[in-house]
Amino acid sequence: MITLKNITKTFKMGEETIKALDNINFSVEKGEFVSIIGPSGSGKSTLMNILGLLDVPDSGKYILEDIEVNNASESKLADLRNNKIGFIFQNFNLLTKLKAFENIQVPLIYKGYKNEY
Repeated sequence: MITLKNITKTFKMGEETIKALDNINFSVEKGEFVSIIGPSGSGKSTLMNILGLLDVPDSGKYILEDIEVNNASESKLADLRNNKIGFIFQNFNLLTKLKAFENIQVPLIYKGYKNEY
């Protein structure tokens, strides 16, 4: 389960402060599929970077399977990214020299699974 509580993220651009996320609250239950859509500049990429544990919010709480990731160590974050987070990218980011099935196998190989298919 994923829970976001009052997530805020800002960026400085020169003298201006841009509020990319402003008090975001939502949760995703186990087994749910979620799409994040919106116009350009609405904070989708910022939110995805926070969900993917690649960036941290300025304020608020992010809880991933009962772990408050705001307080997690770098090694715990790496473990969570490796075992709990997965993205399907819009442009797929496939390796052109591999067949589709081989592209699917790549993350499994990185995780140490043997090629038994």
